[in-house]
Amino acid sequence: MNRRILLVDDDLAFNGLLAAALREEGYDVTQVYNLKQAEKSLLDEFFDCVILDVRLPDGSGLDLLPDAAQTAPVIVVSAHGDINTAIDAVRKGAFNFLEKPFDLTHALLEVKRSIEYSELSRERDDLAGMVGGDTLSEFVGKSPSVIRLKETISMIAPKKVTVLLEGESGTGKEIVARAIHQLSGRKRFVAINCGAIPENLFESELFGYEKGAFTGALHSRPGLIEESSRGTLFLDEVSEMPLALQVKLLRVLETSTNQRLGGNISRRLDLRVIAATNRDLESYVTAGQFRSDLYYRLNVVKLKIAPLREKREDIPVLVEYFLPRLCQELGLRKNPMIPAGLLDEMMGYDWPGNIRELRNKLLSMLAVNGDREILSSIGLENPENEKCVEKGFEEVSLDEMERRYISWLLKRHSGNKSETARVLKISKSTLYEKMKRWESFEGDNDPS
Repeated sequence: MNRRILLVDDDLAFNGLLAAALREEGYDVTQVYNLKQAEKSLLDEFFDCVILDVRLPDGSGLDLLPDAAQTAPVIVVSAHGDINTAIDAVRKGAFNFLEKPFDLTHALLEVKRSIEYSELSRERDDLAGMVGGDTLSEFVGKSPSVIRLKETISMIAPKKVTVLLEGESGTGKEIVARAIHQLSGRKRFVAINCGAIPENLFESELFGYEKGAFTGALHSRPGLIEESSRGTLFLDEVSEMPLALQVKLLRVLETSTNQRLGGNISRRLDLRVIAATNRDLESYVTAGQFRSDLYYRLNVVKLKIAPLREKREDIPVLVEYFLPRLCQELGLRKNPMIPAGLLDEMMGYDWPGNIRELRNKLLSMLAVNGDREILSSIGLENPENEKCVEKGFEEVSLDEMERRYISWLLKRHSGNKSETARVLKISKSTLYEKMKRWESFEGDNDPS
């Protein structure tokens, strides 16, 4: 795709000469000759670089500079410049200042540099947001739900459709959102946690504001929506968005334009939205806590991310993935061995905090374990199991407790008696003898 240049200069000869040189280099050039035309072009289209003259028929190009610099790198040019004008231009956000007449080769080089610098800055911001390995290739797991999720991500990522991610806290919704973004080829990933911004600041943060919109608004400022244009806007905890602002977000999604707080200019957007929630949004709609029209606008493609307790076969894979990374993070010399008993303990735990809890629990174990060769557990117990054990000591016999525990283990291992006997550290024949005493064990579905 050719890079797009906006050339703003009222000198017809200069404008035409520079435009021709830029087109010869393969750029798409939009030529305008005054501030009003430039403002309209910046609202209606997207540019990779702006070349802006200082003296224009209807005002100073420096007045347009702060807004223009928020959308693309700006090279300011002038035939009447001095050191003060150059300093003023750079302070207001110019990438560079060129005094006319200048060498065309030098100007073309500056245009190329400005675009490359802008793209590198965006890539750096994206990479900074991806520390921790939030990529599709590192979205680990072998369960059917993970395999289906990866396939769906690959299919929908290139398509500019709104995606709604549903899943409990800690299931990796932002990892999925970043994976979709990376495969989309879009420029920037901007994440906002709707539950973390105070309601009185939410509108200005998301939609931006114009100078004088409120006390303290000394300069115009774009919001996160404008910053994510040509990229991906990730709305985490979207259920926490204030009702009063949901209608404004709906308008942005439907019109692909944004009006800043205190302004009446609609700015054109190229936006891809991914929303995420750990709530039941449909029940929020029924209760009047979330707008139904916004819900249906967000729910174009819905991806449900399963909790870890529903895909236990991923636990060993995740442990294997996290272990070397966490050891490196802690400065440990080598990875400790995970004993079978500890892995069984992990497989039997319900992980209410999901993948995030698994990672943090491993980190805690490693920190306590130090450089010892075998990793020791620091204790994993499901709250409901604790209650069951306490109740058991009060109301049932030891034999009944043993029966319940073995019954639970058999269910946990899908009826596999060899695996159950291994966990109990007894022979298979001993397990069969115990089972013969309990009439509640029916049939013999031994897959081992």
